[in-house]
Amino acid sequence: MFFRKKVSRGSRVLQLVESFRNAEGKPRQRVLASLGDADVPLGELKPIARAVELRLRREESLWPVGLSAEAAAWVVRIVRIAEQTRALPLKSGTTHLDGVVVDRIRTDDVAGFGPHLVGLGAWDALGLSSILKRHGMSDERIALSQMMVINRLVEPLSEWALADWVNRTALPEMLGVEVSRTTKDRLYRTSDELLGYRKGVEQALREGEQELFSLRRSIVLYDVTNTHFEGLCQNNPKAKHGKNKQKRNDCRQVAVGMAFDEHGFALAHEVFEGNIADSKTLAAMLERLNLGDEELRPVVILDAGFASEENIRLLEELGCSYIINITRGSRSCYAEHFENETFVPLLGRKPEKQVEVKRIDDPENENRRLVLCRSAQRREKERAMISKAEERFLADGESLRERIEAGRLKKSEVIERKIGALFKKHPRVARFYKAEHKDRTLHLVRNDSKLDEALALCGDYVLKTDKTMAAETLWELYMTLLEAEKGFRMLKGTLGLRPNFHPLEHRVDGHIFISVLAYHLLRWIGYRLETAGDLREWRTLRRLLGTHIVATTRLPLEDGREISIRKPSEPDEEQQRIYTLLGIDFNRAYTPRKTEVTP
Repeated sequence: MFFRKKVSRGSRVLQLVESFRNAEGKPRQRVLASLGDADVPLGELKPIARAVELRLRREESLWPVGLSAEAAAWVVRIVRIAEQTRALPLKSGTTHLDGVVVDRIRTDDVAGFGPHLVGLGAWDALGLSSILKRHGMSDERIALSQMMVINRLVEPLSEWALADWVNRTALPEMLGVEVSRTTKDRLYRTSDELLGYRKGVEQALREGEQELFSLRRSIVLYDVTNTHFEGLCQNNPKAKHGKNKQKRNDCRQVAVGMAFDEHGFALAHEVFEGNIADSKTLAAMLERLNLGDEELRPVVILDAGFASEENIRLLEELGCSYIINITRGSRSCYAEHFENETFVPLLGRKPEKQVEVKRIDDPENENRRLVLCRSAQRREKERAMISKAEERFLADGESLRERIEAGRLKKSEVIERKIGALFKKHPRVARFYKAEHKDRTLHLVRNDSKLDEALALCGDYVLKTDKTMAAETLWELYMTLLEAEKGFRMLKGTLGLRPNFHPLEHRVDGHIFISVLAYHLLRWIGYRLETAGDLREWRTLRRLLGTHIVATTRLPLEDGREISIRKPSEPDEEQQRIYTLLGIDFNRAYTPRKTEVTP
């Protein structure tokens, strides 16, 4: 910028001129301030122009020193005129409003707020801070625990990435904790301490949730899942190779047993060795829950993996009723009953989803009952599974036959080993076939009667129970096990339970416990919304709330001051509806802050 003197109609005119390039990149000049014959100190025109330029760029710290008081006053006046000239016009035709330079208003320091606020609301409603304080945890570590658990809820990340993530949220401001890259070690130590309170915290949550929602708990749902490791995890004695539910049998894993009530709330969890059989985990969970000491003992509902005689006797000794789905292999023992009994269809179901049930006495034990179930949807699914498995088996068998006939496999012992591997790879359908290796070829002979018998039993399953209720009621009770399956889906997917990247046993257990605590928050949110008629999933709510932010708005004033206001944005109608259903007042959750900068 520079001052230019000119004469207009016989009068001297002093102009402040700015050089710039237009859209085509050509150099141009424009007049920012026409001062007429103003008595500007002529000896200070150059430093005044420089001071005005720096101030318009908001580079006040670079202002030249040594201006006289008169020159400094002219800088303020000229800046005011120049800002009006450079500003984009508003509809009203002005760029100034109540002393604010409107076109220079800016918003920055944007931080995530909505989903995190809901997570903190769930944490406070469950009283987790009070629970941890009773166990002796410091305020700082309670705040770090909140950050880790809410991270699991909102965007599951490792401890390495959590520091960057949390600084893009309003959590540090709301919790009063500074977070840096060195926080990783603090997070690990907090996780270790938190794990030490696991049993007490879970018991307090179990009792608190029941009181908070006036829950009548009459059912315990128990199931087991696993979480695998990307590394060798050699320092974790629980990390073993086992049957992985994600088909990652190449990775070591640990098993996680978890009990839920019929409302989907978590009751307790245990971490077991990765190669343990599901049926071997039930006793430890029953001990944790102390069901034998309960005055009103619940019904324990289990899937087929727990259908051992030892587990049934254990439940009977504790005085607990039970409903257990016995294994598929056992249903052939009841083929005659499925053929001869008259089934009762469940009311209100479409034909393609029809389920028929029949209760009979257990022929092996007079104190037990069996519920024979026949599902049309399950029948189609199981038959399709057998058909697909048979296609794959025959394709691999054909490939092996071609290798034998081409002479690429000659030794009998090698061929027999390959046949054994083929049958081991396809256990679902290999039982229906017999391999004949002769005359330098391979024949796979199907046992049609055995296959037809298996197909006839598709869709049939058997529940074992000690209850004398109607078959329809027992089936409905058993189907509450879907709440446990839903809980595991949330843990493994939404809350990032697996895979696990920690090599040490206590760090793995800590990661799992933090995920379980996040599930408690998630279930509180879900239950509150479900009782209000809102059945949307958390991922939908998280996306809707993601646009509710905290930001700093900076207001430059005509006199050179700048006022900064940091506060949450106004929630839209849907966001406000979610907060209202959850009983969250976002205005109280964050205190707006105002600062003023004087040039």
